[in-house]
Amino acid sequence: MKKNINNPKYIFWISVLFIWIISTLIDRIWWNFYSNTPSWDQADYLNSALDHARALSFLEGDGGSDFRSLLDKSPKIPPLASIINGALIAFAGDAPHEAAWSLSFWNGFFIFNIASWGLYLKGKKFALFCVLISAFSPFLFHLRTDYVLELPLISAITFYLFHLGRWSDKSIGGKWIQLIIAIFACASSLLIKQSSLLIIIPSLLFIFIISFKRDNNFRLQFLCLFLISLSAILPWFYHNWIMILSGTYRAVFESAVIEGDPSILDLKSIFWYFPYLDNQFGSIIFFSGFSGILFFFLSYLRSFGTSANLSSIFNKNNYKWRWVYINLITCWTFTTFIPNKDERYIACTIPLIILLLALGFSKWTDWLNTYLKLKYYGLFLIPPISFLFSNSIEKFNTLKNISSRYYPVKDIISIVKSDQTFDQKETVIVVPSTPDMNQHNVNYFGRMQGGNILGRQLGQSLIHIEPVLKNSNWIILAEGDQGSVSSNAIALDKAIRDSSLFIKVREFPREKNGSYSLWKRGSSSLKQNEFHNRFIELANGMEQGPLGIKLIFDEIEIEHMLDGHLKYQTIVRDKALSKISSDPEDVESLWSLSLLNILSNRPLEADIYLRNLETLLPNNPWPSAYRTIVNLASWNPWKASLIADRAHNINPNYFLKSLGDTSAIFRGALWRLKSASKSVPNAIKIIDEALKPLEE
Repeated sequence: MKKNINNPKYIFWISVLFIWIISTLIDRIWWNFYSNTPSWDQADYLNSALDHARALSFLEGDGGSDFRSLLDKSPKIPPLASIINGALIAFAGDAPHEAAWSLSFWNGFFIFNIASWGLYLKGKKFALFCVLISAFSPFLFHLRTDYVLELPLISAITFYLFHLGRWSDKSIGGKWIQLIIAIFACASSLLIKQSSLLIIIPSLLFIFIISFKRDNNFRLQFLCLFLISLSAILPWFYHNWIMILSGTYRAVFESAVIEGDPSILDLKSIFWYFPYLDNQFGSIIFFSGFSGILFFFLSYLRSFGTSANLSSIFNKNNYKWRWVYINLITCWTFTTFIPNKDERYIACTIPLIILLLALGFSKWTDWLNTYLKLKYYGLFLIPPISFLFSNSIEKFNTLKNISSRYYPVKDIISIVKSDQTFDQKETVIVVPSTPDMNQHNVNYFGRMQGGNILGRQLGQSLIHIEPVLKNSNWIILAEGDQGSVSSNAIALDKAIRDSSLFIKVREFPREKNGSYSLWKRGSSSLKQNEFHNRFIELANGMEQGPLGIKLIFDEIEIEHMLDGHLKYQTIVRDKALSKISSDPEDVESLWSLSLLNILSNRPLEADIYLRNLETLLPNNPWPSAYRTIVNLASWNPWKASLIADRAHNINPNYFLKSLGDTSAIFRGALWRLKSASKSVPNAIKIIDEALKPLEE
């Protein structure tokens, strides 16, 4: 045992383990004494982890009935990080400071991967610099003390780039076991966050280019890597692709416009992330590493000339570093040209920048040893010293101890829970939206320890006022700052206070001026929500086409906020199935089941009921139109095209014609592009005209 420990290899890994323990200790000091209530994104990611833990029965909950039910839990963000975080929450606890142990796990995964990559590139001394820079980087410390997905993303990307680089290295790579690990790493990165594409797309493109100079075995392996990685993410993307694309569009493009981010070709956009590097790594670390690289590069130019320098950096015998440089340049470029800007979005480049800064430190040690005959051990102290002088220490100094800080959301949930009967499902309407009080953290605290209280926000529109007054039971209001809400939310706030329907249960102080208040519907005004009856009426309105659909989704959008548990769906489904069992041709029940399956993202099941409606209502074009849409949603353009074309021949319809052309194009009938260029604009125009009465 003693002999093994004294082995330099074991000393190195024990050192890495010790650095991870020290960084984890610092993180736990923060989480146990200084942490605050999770705000918007943080609570949203915690909710996702809790959803997956309950769906997989890691925690007490309803569980998931099938694989699709599990995929329902991740409609916009891939599920892998939430699954792993949910498993760790089940082990450590679901309080925010306990759930943060998952961040320590991801930090350990990242540190050991960057250490392995450092060993592969330049040896133990270089690898230790990589680990120290990682452990004491202010940016990574902030990620370890803020519940977001960037730390899992960085960990997975480091794992992916390291193993893909080893496999593609001609001198030591090409082995099938290396390929299996690279496939697992690629699939894991894709299943954590879409941002991983910023590094995966250019890296795979680079591998594709060099594959032309490799043998057939390498090309076969690369094909396996691509196909298996694609198939790993395909079930999630296939199930949620509409929400994924729409959510990504809102996050990337719409958010950029709302936040006033510069145009991607603007100089301000191109140089957007450079000023952040100093804060992300600390001034001492950044300038020490950067100066080492700069002086090394200048001395190289002076000694050998530009052409010789570039050829030595990018020659085939220096593949491992060429892999780092190429990926850093391409990932940085891709990130720069993403319209939405934020300091966190540079996460994919962080491990590559760490390698570059560690190279600068390594060059300083070489010069100190060569010219001054000094040992380099003192340079290992630079990262922790830099951390002490960074803004990370201010994070400890400026925030009060958690024991002296008051978080009203906990008490609010406690009051609502005390009023519940056993296992009762409740929805709390949250009108304000502030970091310490919003629908996301109310939702999380309401479901901790097996709770069934959901938080939902209403007030974005004046049409929300009447449904809230009629059907909500619990409401949270704010006195003073309302947060990031519109003037319509303030109108809703006033309507609730002025009505005699609600009683103020209690008022809660805030850190800043103002307070929060919890309101409950008075017992004299209790009214059972019978939306299930209204839903059946709305479902029958589908036979009216666009006008009926607009009415349906306007009302259902509000109802899903008022009743986050969607309790009406069980009632509607049971009633409809009961009627269908005795009368298979009950049109009202068929419309209800069709709409329920569309809302539940079950296009194949919806197609079955719509097909029956198509038979029962031969003169109505809309069952065929909806069938076409759900088959397109389930990636079956061949069937969708046949349905639309056949229905159009029976009932000539502008919408069916455009759907038929669109479906045919997706199945490869490009000759229908000309027809689609006429039918699609006409369909849009006539739909707009059909919706005008509703808008008025």
